[in-house]
Amino acid sequence: RAANTMNALQKISSNAAKIERELSPAEYDEFANLYRLVRIELNGLYELLAEKERNKYYGYFVAVTEYEKKIAEGVYNPDIDGVLKFD
Repeated sequence: RAANTMNALQKISSNAAKIERELSPAEYDEFANLYRLVRIELNGLYELLAEKERNKYYGYFVAVTEYEKKIAEGVYNPDIDGVLKFD
């Protein structure tokens, strides 16, 4: 799972670096599918953690999910919502 995650992240990064124009609908779909794969793989890795470690990272999961939900709904405002910070 870790290798799949890293490969997908690398593909997102390398593909994004090549684009110097607006994305096409097909490219949006490709990036979305790669991101979905990363989320699935990371969730699989999360499930392999001991309960203590899952509890430790659960807040991160919730924060990222809320952030993504606001982005998807078009209601994210960094002046109001701030930025994600994980100390």
